[in-house]
Amino acid sequence: MRLLAPNPDDAELAAICHALGNPLRLAITRYIAQHPGCICNDLVLRLDRAQATISQHLAILRRARVLVAEQEGAATCYRIDQQALRRLEDLARQLSTLSAEHEQQRQHDA
Repeated sequence: MRLLAPNPDDAELAAICHALGNPLRLAITRYIAQHPGCICNDLVLRLDRAQATISQHLAILRRARVLVAEQEGAATCYRIDQQALRRLEDLARQLSTLSAEHEQQRQHDA
C-alpha cells in the first residue's frame, strides 16, 4: 500500500473550498460575481447583515484569494479572482476524472 501525501496545491485549494463552504460567503461571492466593483456597504444592504459580519467574511474570502480588493479613493471595491475559480474548476475536473477512471477500472475488474 502506498502512503499518500498532500499535493503542494492542496492547501491553497482547501482554503478556497473552506472560504466558499459557508452559505453567507457563497452568497457574497455570488453577488460580487454579478456586481464586480461593489463595496462592503452594498453587501450590508443586500444581505441585511452587520457591517462587521460582512467585513469578516470578506477578509476570509480575500485571504483565500477568492476575492481581490482594490482601493478607489476611500472605498474598497471587490471583484472575483478568476484565477482562483479556475483552480477550483481544475480541482473538480481532476477529482471527477480520477473517480471516473477508478469506476471504469472497478467495472472492468468485475
